[in-house]
Amino acid sequence: MKCPDCGYENCTDARACQGCGAALAAQGEPITRPLQGASVALAPLPKGALLYDGRYTVVEVHAANERLNVYLVEDNVPMRLCPNCQSETSDPQEPFCSFCGTDLSGVEPLHLRYRVQESADERTFAAEAQLLEMHLEHPGLLMPRAIFAEAPDGLSRHYRVEPEFPPPLATSLPVPQELNQVLEWGVSLAQALDYLHYHHVILREVSLDHVAVVGKKACWASLSTATVIPASNLATTSDFAQDVQGLGTMLLYLATGQQQATHPWPEQVATALSQALAVPTGLSAAAFATALAAALQELRRPTDVNLVVGHRTDVGQERTLNEDSMLALGVAVVFRSASTPVGVFAVADGMGGHEAGDIASRLTIQTIAQQAVNEVLLPAIAGESLPEVHQWLVATVLAANQSVYDQRRAAGTDMGTTLVMVLVTGDVATIANVGDSRAYLLKQAEIVQITTDHSLVERLVATGQITAEEAAHHPQKNIIYRVMGDRPQVEVDLFEQRLEPGEALLLCSDGLSGMVPDEQVWQIWRTSTSPQEACDRLVEAANQAGGEDNVTVVIVQVR
Repeated sequence: MKCPDCGYENCTDARACQGCGAALAAQGEPITRPLQGASVALAPLPKGALLYDGRYTVVEVHAANERLNVYLVEDNVPMRLCPNCQSETSDPQEPFCSFCGTDLSGVEPLHLRYRVQESADERTFAAEAQLLEMHLEHPGLLMPRAIFAEAPDGLSRHYRVEPEFPPPLATSLPVPQELNQVLEWGVSLAQALDYLHYHHVILREVSLDHVAVVGKKACWASLSTATVIPASNLATTSDFAQDVQGLGTMLLYLATGQQQATHPWPEQVATALSQALAVPTGLSAAAFATALAAALQELRRPTDVNLVVGHRTDVGQERTLNEDSMLALGVAVVFRSASTPVGVFAVADGMGGHEAGDIASRLTIQTIAQQAVNEVLLPAIAGESLPEVHQWLVATVLAANQSVYDQRRAAGTDMGTTLVMVLVTGDVATIANVGDSRAYLLKQAEIVQITTDHSLVERLVATGQITAEEAAHHPQKNIIYRVMGDRPQVEVDLFEQRLEPGEALLLCSDGLSGMVPDEQVWQIWRTSTSPQEACDRLVEAANQAGGEDNVTVVIVQVR
């Protein structure tokens, strides 16, 4: 038998190469047995060994010792990865991603690789195996892909499957880290901790060894010490509080490199950490997450924010009726010389012709204006707390949709309207959109489209059937599949965007975006002396390009 690694000629029944020691298999026999004569108690499996009932093939041994072996394995089941969300599917006939709807017709299947840990002790992965059986899913938890047991040589071996390149643990981070980053990690970790506590799971050991850092997010990983508490013990356990204290101590260390809170913190940060570190603590994981999020928002908020607004609407060159409607409402509340502006801005592009499209857009804007004044602007003026932003936006859009829907049925028309609206509080903009009216972020170096059109051509672009350049001239570019008033309920897309000083938010109907290229829009804004001048010049540019539709634009700039 010739060794596939070094070419040495061995006898036909050899199990290992006499030349290099590589594992050999008899003809037609899969390699599953461990290497013979290995110098460790838990002999590692050779290359080509099959695991998980043949699902995985060992590619190479990464590490081996008497307690734990680590392998690189290849999945024998081909998978297709969604190019948009990276979710997996093993069905070669599945036309679209089941998570985000992306077209998978041109995606080639791959044999993915994973990192596998192997132990002879069934207790090594027992805690995580129990968590997997509970089907826990949270963005702040990094769970293993699978845990299983096999006995390739009569010895029970236990396996843990994880990504080929697992994210680095927090032990690798230099300290101190920036406070903003530590608070952001703390929010995601506290939210995941609250999720675990809700499912009666405690960590017991909270340390940097159990935290993985994925970009700007942190998540709990290597949950080998986690324990599920019986329901009968929940009322008396103090482990929930110990988890919160452990998280607070860890965040303190990441931010300062110290174990004690001697740093001159901002007030809200100091309050959140002191409450978490108090013994005994009365702070739940959920309350700690909320406190950290509030401290982070306060830390990021400039002491003085001013909004400068411009707006303009025009009938265009080819229409006789302007079916667009627009809203620009705002107040600048100043306390202790600090300005915190609050504003609601919207653009609605009506459709359905005379006595229809203009009514639909007007009803939408009127409903939004009424709710904005009563539920946002008046409370802001009175110094009262504002409603939860996402909930308020969705509720307001649904109320406006109901107004248009009721009028549509009463009048017997096909009226409808698009909508893009934003609630600005300080320097944070939260955007809602239905249809193909757009929101853009205008930065000093570029223009970025925030919203996604609910149009046929946008879906064709997303699925790779046409290019963005082809979409601009497509004969069906005006077909919209989601509008206000079409049905009793409407789905709302939400986006959140922080505005840096000098940046601006642009809302517009397709009378602008369909006539003026994004790059030209950005150039006009960059070379204008004010948001109002930019709006005037943008409307003029749309008309000079043909003015095929009504054009409306609102620009909100932070100074």
